[in-house]
Amino acid sequence: MLKYQIFLIFSLILVFFTSGCSSIDKAESLYREGDKQAALEMAISLMDKDEPAVRLRAVKLIGKIGEKSAGSVLLEHLNDSSSKVQREIIVTLGQLKYEPALDGLLDLAVTADEAQIRALASSFRSFGKEGIDRLVTRYDSPTETSNRGAFKALLIQIGPDVAPSIIGILKGRSFFENRENFDILVRVKNPRVARLMLPFLEDEEVASQVVEAIGRLGSGAVNATIEALDQMKGKESNIPVMENIIKILGELKDPRAVESLESLSQHSSERIRDAVDRALFQIRGY
Repeated sequence: MLKYQIFLIFSLILVFFTSGCSSIDKAESLYREGDKQAALEMAISLMDKDEPAVRLRAVKLIGKIGEKSAGSVLLEHLNDSSSKVQREIIVTLGQLKYEPALDGLLDLAVTADEAQIRALASSFRSFGKEGIDRLVTRYDSPTETSNRGAFKALLIQIGPDVAPSIIGILKGRSFFENRENFDILVRVKNPRVARLMLPFLEDEEVASQVVEAIGRLGSGAVNATIEALDQMKGKESNIPVMENIIKILGELKDPRAVESLESLSQHSSERIRDAVDRALFQIRGY
């Protein structure tokens, strides 16, 4: 009798599992045949299945179809009991750029583990500046002091794309007030950070902070800064920007900048000549 009961239980489990698999197979087949609406409806119905493998395939299919209702359905299942399914939902919401999901995703960041942080970073990279701006707002909010470390970790994980959004909160603050913001940019450790920041030297309100920030990026910022300086040669109309680029090269203290700096030693502007002399002294030590 006991053996029969065990056999019956396993048989039922097998039936449920194969039923779920056959349904997702059918949904994927409908999608390949071009019947996206039917495929979407079937995939949505499978989000309540017990088997994580079926739900995972359903999430991927919903993401591929990408209709307007896809984002709202996935948001409803954001707290899926399977960590793997949840991570796929997180990533897919970003790919869909489903803006109503941003607050829910940010709430997840507060208690996220390492794998979730990677998924959230991928999602916010897909959202682009709109999503990253929202993250930076939460990170910078006085009411989020206790969660700031979690948001900072996510910003670092996202990478260089955070630079323009971080620059937006540098204005009007001292170096001391911006030390954590600078730390994010430094810890990203990607040459793209400097390339994304250099155009902000044209903004007088934040230029001095950008000089400070890029000067702390180290050797990874050198090539981008040299290229920016070389591109400005012959352009006499923007002396303050050129002067700031030279200041950055002085702070970076990298010998690779010497040739470009020396070519400006006879510049018509005294400000540029003085900046070049200071930068060369910082690099050479004499």
